Amino acid sequence: MAWSEKDRRVLLGVYLKNLRHRFREGGYLWLLAGIAKRALTELAWLTLLPFALALHLLGYRRLFVHNQHIGHLAGDLDCFIKEQRLGFLPDRRWFALGAGSRITNQHIVANAHLLKYWQRHIPVVTAPLACAVLDIATKRYLARHDLSHYQARFFGTQDIYRVNRLWGERPPILTLSADDETWANDALTDLRLPAGGWFVCVHVREGGFLPQNELVQSHRNATISNTIAALREIVRRGGTCVRMGDPSMQPLPAIDGVIDYAHHPRKSARLDVILCAKARFFLGCASGLSFVSTAFGIPVASANMIPVATLATRYCDISIPKLIWSNRVGRHLRFDEILTSDIGGYFFSHQYRQSDLRVDENSADDILGLVQEMLDRLDGRSVETEEDIALQRSYKSLLRPGAYSYGAASRIGTAFLRRHAHLLEGRQTCRT
Repeated sequence: MAWSEKDRRVLLGVYLKNLRHRFREGGYLWLLAGIAKRALTELAWLTLLPFALALHLLGYRRLFVHNQHIGHLAGDLDCFIKEQRLGFLPDRRWFALGAGSRITNQHIVANAHLLKYWQRHIPVVTAPLACAVLDIATKRYLARHDLSHYQARFFGTQDIYRVNRLWGERPPILTLSADDETWANDALTDLRLPAGGWFVCVHVREGGFLPQNELVQSHRNATISNTIAALREIVRRGGTCVRMGDPSMQPLPAIDGVIDYAHHPRKSARLDVILCAKARFFLGCASGLSFVSTAFGIPVASANMIPVATLATRYCDISIPKLIWSNRVGRHLRFDEILTSDIGGYFFSHQYRQSDLRVDENSADDILGLVQEMLDRLDGRSVETEEDIALQRSYKSLLRPGAYSYGAASRIGTAFLRRHAHLLEGRQTCRT
């Protein structure tokens, strides 16, 4: 889908905001270093152009993935392999890079252990020098297959929904290795997870992990306190909660049956993957860690989804969006006002501020209802009324072609739609 002139202006505005912010922090030395780095990159790319052309003509295609973000490392490669197995991709010599070049800022791998799992399905180059050369040679045009269309196009419908809808109930791409199953026994014991019991991975996005993104993505954050009632419900039903994340997160208060793994000394990349792969379900948000569970076939319940037009991805997933308060009209906007206007796809924090909108987190009751529904569905106890079916249809009918999650196979939380049914009334459009 081609970007409109308005889309291009939005992205240019974001780029300039970031540039000004980084210049204020780094000054002229940062600016001169950036110019020199860019010049070296372009010179290296031109030098390697014949090599890139040869790779291209021989059928090699480097899978361009934002390796530094776990959601892309998990979700994009999962979608690529599914689409390949569905027969929608040409026969190429596909490969990925497991390291990169500091020149092009692709040198960080969010989870090296997860990358080992992808190596079973895709050739992955890991030698640093080879990665640096290939990273620069394939930075544009030749021997390159960009996977950003799955979930990172900023505007328009993301292909992750189409691919997962067509994949349906087929087996997951990834399964835990025998080595990881054995290793996990001691690791899960160290976490004090009950032997033979079940657990839920829980992740609530905060701003400490990627502070450089806060200028444009802070609206995706939420507070863990609104999830505590849901954690207690999981424990009440016999499960254990494992709070995922990193040490920059706000520590949890002591709660029976809840493990603050984000601050646990046993935390590691390997255990991150194993926990996501062995959970009964993943309770997530507008953050990428849940895609690790998706790749292993684990259901996902996502709260605080934003942009509002974003849904969870698979047939077994459930999600609920954040609410949008308009200071101009003094109320929460109805879903038709959001989803039939540009507001539904607002991807950057400044877009909400400029439109005089406030992004409100899901309440404790909303998240509790989401968890109760997921547990009921997994237990085979879910009951859906005709009114519930009508609410689902009404909400999804607002997701027109071009909406971020158009065609998604997942569900919107039933209790959420019941509680906020008044926001589905009417079909007037809010103009901003």
